[in-house]
Amino acid sequence: MRVTGIDERNLDCERTSANFVVFVYEGGGDSRSWSVDSYLLTEAHLSQVLSWLTDNLPAGSCWALGVVEDPSDPTPRSDLRVSWVVGADVLNQSGLSPEEQRVAEAMIARRHHVAFP
Repeated sequence: MRVTGIDERNLDCERTSANFVVFVYEGGGDSRSWSVDSYLLTEAHLSQVLSWLTDNLPAGSCWALGVVEDPSDPTPRSDLRVSWVVGADVLNQSGLSPEEQRVAEAMIARRHHVAFP
């Protein structure tokens, strides 16, 4: 990582909010079956998103959070370009069985190809 100071006069604009995508993975355990719920949080501040996560994540779930880069005004039917910024998913666990590894890879593949029906 490289950290470099900048002149704030070089900023084109400063946004007061952003659009986020959250994937919540539930299940697993002995059944090895996971479900994924996807949420689009628009015009939100990061503190609001983190508060929403705290209030709404099911116990024992895994999650991933991304910032929507494009379009600027997304809807649930938009094709989204997302930068994933933080997450806790089953790949963060050690000692996965081959089946758990397969499920984890499928979840990550879905995360990297976001599409809302």
